[in-house]
Amino acid sequence: MRHHTLSAAIAVAMLSSTSGSASPAQAVISGIYELDTARSDNVFKVIDSATTTISDDKRPRVRMRLRKSIAVNRIRISIAGGRVGLAYDAKTPIVVWIGGDPITWKLIPELVFDVSVKADGGTVALTFRGDDSERTSNYHSVGQDLVENTTIISPLLSTPIVYEQVFKKTS
Repeated sequence: MRHHTLSAAIAVAMLSSTSGSASPAQAVISGIYELDTARSDNVFKVIDSATTTISDDKRPRVRMRLRKSIAVNRIRISIAGGRVGLAYDAKTPIVVWIGGDPITWKLIPELVFDVSVKADGGTVALTFRGDDSERTSNYHSVGQDLVENTTIISPLLSTPIVYEQVFKKTS
């Protein structure tokens, strides 16, 4: 599998762009969104519940890795020219071609993922594949809100982690 990495400058340029050719993902509204905790699942509780069956020696490390990979308060999303640009909080932006080869994205040195994106109608699905888990986050717009439905699977988990978060558009 080929991996592509993009410079931060290209990623920032993509994230600031909202024009481009129409694509199936255009129904997702580009913009900046803040987490609406009142309308979102408490993801930390969902993770704690899903990891109770993991052995005591592995559970703290697994919980920490999962929490770091999903702790998001702000999302910037842009869809243009067949590409999706996404930035979580102040983390390194992700820019990936819809339906193209995965790119390598490093959240932190210990958490590196192959990221791919698909679009289907009004939904954009980002898949993050890591050493010990796979997370798929489906994004779609509901009015001016961005709704994220996520599923995390791992051989360490007896059942997938599933949660929903709602983000309010700020600009």
